[in-house]
This record gives sequence, C-alpha cells and structure tokens, in this order.
Amino acid sequence: MNYKKLPLCLAFMLSFSVTSVWAEEAAEGAEKEIPTEVSEPPYQIGDLPMEQGYYIERGEEATKINFRIVNNQMRVYWIDSDGLIAEPEAVSGNVRFTTASSGRTFYGLTPLSGDFGMGSPANLPPPHIFNLILTLDNSGQITTHNFRYTANLDEAVLPEGASFPE
Repeated sequence: MNYKKLPLCLAFMLSFSVTSVWAEEAAEGAEKEIPTEVSEPPYQIGDLPMEQGYYIERGEEATKINFRIVNNQMRVYWIDSDGLIAEPEAVSGNVRFTTASSGRTFYGLTPLSGDFGMGSPANLPPPHIFNLILTLDNSGQITTHNFRYTANLDEAVLPEGASFPE
C-alpha cells in the first residue's frame, strides 16, 4: 500500500463528505413546490389527488391514510401534510366488512401496479355504505383502523387552490 497518497485520499473523502452535508442542508432549506393542478391516477409521489374518501389522522405521523372507492374499487393512499401522494407505508393489507352484506366480507390489498398506493381488483357495486376494518402490514408492524364508509365519501372534491390540468 502506498502510504504517501493516504493524506490526499483522506482530504478528498473529507471534502466529499462536507459537500454532501451542505447539499442536504440546502435541499432541506429549499421551499417545497406544491402542485396546483390535480393529478389523475396512476399517482406518483408528489401528485395532488382529488380529495375523496375517508382520511385517517395518525397523531404524530407525518402522513394520513386515505381509503377511497374509485370506479367501484378500493384504494389506499398515504397523503402528506400538503395533500400530496406520499410513499406507501405498508406492503400489504386487507379490508373486512363488519356489516351484514350478501357479498364477500374480506378483501386483500396489494401494491398497485404503476401507482403509489394499495388496492383490490374486486368490484364493489354501489351503494358504498358499510362499516369496515382496514388492516395494514408494514413488514410485520400491523395496524388496524375501524370506520364507517358512506356513499357521500365517493364524491371527489377539488382541493382548495387547485385546478384541473388544461
């Protein structure tokens, strides 16, 4: 090993580390650009979706969970504090209906192809009025949420200050 080049190598590594720390601090200090045009599915991280469905506030967590029924199919998204699509925080899940129905009462949820959310391919005919238990699995950390979904939650609402793409 050539020990004469060691100080030069260490100096290079130190300057690279300092530069990357400065870049991270600059990125954190930059203003986050919030889109004003509503996005259509499939959603990507940072897209602005229509406000629709049931939102689950999670206390100290940075995101809230959005359960919605779109085109008679269940969808679950994670929404950040700015109302934008965030990285999914679960790898699988399921929905169990607790009200009496003549159809299925259990549905599996999996990641959506090309979309940053989870869903089920099953068709849920209207009216969408039921009590349910949403269970999400984040690599072994299981969370459950009980709530009532009503037909008026199917209606999409344009977020304040947003517009449709031209």
